[in-house]
Amino acid sequence: MMPAAPEAGHRWYHMVAAAALISLCTAMGLFLLVVPWSGLWDANSYVLAMPAVLSYWASPYLRGAVSVLGILNLVIALADAIRFRRFFEP
Repeated sequence: MMPAAPEAGHRWYHMVAAAALISLCTAMGLFLLVVPWSGLWDANSYVLAMPAVLSYWASPYLRGAVSVLGILNLVIALADAIRFRRFFEP
């Protein structure tokens, strides 16, 4: 009869990686949600240098699509926070 394998515990780097992933997804989501509707979006020097792209860049549809990506990132962060809460339980 083989001895039972030791139970794998969560190490500190698992908790740090989970917290970093949740923080990154939250920050990226908030950035993508807010920036398209701020003045930073209109003052982009790369887009101002290309007049052909400017009409697409100013479109509210593009701003809405980028904001939806931000909401999606926030949903992923929330799902990860719920899924990774096992790392933070004693």
